[in-house]
Amino acid sequence: MNDLKAATSYRSTSLHEAVKLRLDEPSSFSQKVLPQTIPEFFKESCEKYSDLPALVWETPGSGIDGWTTLTYGEYLERVEQAALMLLSVGVEERSSVAILAFNCPEWFFAEFGALRTGAVVAGVYPSNSAEAVHHVLATGESSVCVVDDAQQMAKLRAIKERLPRLKAVIQLHGPFEAFVDHEPGYFSWQKLQERTFSSELKEELVARESRIRANECAMLIFTSGTVGLPKAVMLSHDNLIFDTKSASAHMQDIQIGKKSFVSYLPLSHVAAQIFDVFLGLSHAGCVTFADKDALKGTLIKTFQKARPTKMFGVPRVFEKLQERLVAAEAKARPYLRLLVASARAVVAEHQTTLMAGKSPSIYGNAKYWLASRVVKPIREMIGLDNCRVFFTGGAPTSKELKQFFLGLDIALGECYGMSESSGAITLNVDISNLYSAGQACEGVILKINEPDCNGQGEILMRGRSVFMGYLGLPEKTEEAVKEDGWLHSGDLGYIDPKGNLIISGRLKELIITAGGENIPPVHIEELIKKELPCVSDVLLIGDHRKYLTVLLSLKTKCDGKTGIPLDALREETMEWLRDLDIHETRLSELLHIPADLQLPNDTAALAASLEITAEPKLLEAIEEGIKRANKYAISNAQKVQKFALIAHEFSVATGELGPTLKIRRNIVHAKYANVIERLYK
Repeated sequence: MNDLKAATSYRSTSLHEAVKLRLDEPSSFSQKVLPQTIPEFFKESCEKYSDLPALVWETPGSGIDGWTTLTYGEYLERVEQAALMLLSVGVEERSSVAILAFNCPEWFFAEFGALRTGAVVAGVYPSNSAEAVHHVLATGESSVCVVDDAQQMAKLRAIKERLPRLKAVIQLHGPFEAFVDHEPGYFSWQKLQERTFSSELKEELVARESRIRANECAMLIFTSGTVGLPKAVMLSHDNLIFDTKSASAHMQDIQIGKKSFVSYLPLSHVAAQIFDVFLGLSHAGCVTFADKDALKGTLIKTFQKARPTKMFGVPRVFEKLQERLVAAEAKARPYLRLLVASARAVVAEHQTTLMAGKSPSIYGNAKYWLASRVVKPIREMIGLDNCRVFFTGGAPTSKELKQFFLGLDIALGECYGMSESSGAITLNVDISNLYSAGQACEGVILKINEPDCNGQGEILMRGRSVFMGYLGLPEKTEEAVKEDGWLHSGDLGYIDPKGNLIISGRLKELIITAGGENIPPVHIEELIKKELPCVSDVLLIGDHRKYLTVLLSLKTKCDGKTGIPLDALREETMEWLRDLDIHETRLSELLHIPADLQLPNDTAALAASLEITAEPKLLEAIEEGIKRANKYAISNAQKVQKFALIAHEFSVATGELGPTLKIRRNIVHAKYANVIERLYK
């Protein structure tokens, strides 16, 4: 306690105010984890595992076979160099260092370097517009910003004059515009690396590091902003280290120095911070960086190189993998398709038996042994043959998706958490079911607030991983975390008799019909997707309406570089259509709309959505699928009455998905308002 900064409250909304820590929690685990700063934790790990590989990234033309590996000892040196670089360009204590870049080793160096200087780290999504970047830097009181390339530098160039506190912008990768390294305040990472730093600067670094305390803010995570401007979630050093140690204690089969991770999800998101940065460090794992096009198709190449032992992915990532595998399977010969389908069914049945706590028969084990030999090459093909732990979270994962991967001997364990809880607070590690997000991690207490007759209510959580507050927003902070320490998640769920948390949906996403019925949309959306494999996106409408309707998009291919939806239909869509004796291969032919919608501009796409005239056979098949889904509705009010097709899939590029691939419901409602209104006429 003597090493903590004086504080009067468990909440803070200022970068200059520390918080009290709940060190007196009844959990024995909480009492065992002593407060520690991130620089202390980082140095301890690097010195302990100095000779083990820490980071691997592609460097065409250099390294071993075009890949460079850094040991933990070298990692420590690079971070010290980064800290001195940041000091040399004027980083201020208790300001933030904003990082606007895709995952790369320099992201990690800048992060830990900033923390050593007494600054705070603020990740920025690379997809953010210049104005969204301005919001992050202005809110986060940034004195330095690290950017990826010339494209990101252009955003800073456009807004820097409106950021008086911003002293320096550092560009990581070329090519560089003429002003970089020539005009004041603009630097290249490479030139800064070549500097020789004075003994006075090194002494200043030591002095700053000595003033850092575990109960001060270390990181700002900007909520993905599906409604309004993103809020800055303040996480302390203790928050992040406690969550890391809590999650680590909940996992099984931890072999120090034997773990391999792939870093590809945005590091501005708390899940990637915990999984890639901190758990990697905690386990002395080796982190391999994917390239910028990972989510557009190159991720498998990195998996093949790294052969990860643990993987975390939002459901959309696993859906993309499924699409690749389904498309590849569709091209195989009929007897091979039949063999793989039979093998997947046997493997899934075996895994389901084990989950139920039963022992398979000798015949069952023999069948599984043979079937697993058929599916193993598929896992090898996507680089996941060494992976033993698969976590998914951040959005609902359908039972069908879990069942598909179970047939490949890949059990997807859901986890639950949020930025405000510093990451994961439940992990489905010892997977005994496919419906829950697992049990609470060590040192975390869960409860359901005001449960209804089914035990369902708002999920509350308490523990040392609960955030400090929203920067500059005391009222919002008081709404989220109460004086007694309970964080109100805004999520609906219940806890089963075994202590597993089951997520039902978001309170804010609840649809309240004109008749007063509360309806969580995700369950209904997933039922429709299950019945209609040709459908990519389903969005339920019905708030304050007399009945429910849905917007639907059909599965098409997307541009590998831009992520923009294309006109060409996906293989599984065409296969589904062939069963209806429909043989079109393009969405424009199927819906009688223009082939070039000039995306990401909305004008043509919105006009096309109002002019769709699909084939009657297609409309009838979709209607039948919705009727089948309606059979599972809890009440008549939860049955979907009408639907409308729209002119393209949802995507980040066209604005319907946020950077973490969640549907931005308010954006979709506003964009397709005219289409929606027609459903109620």
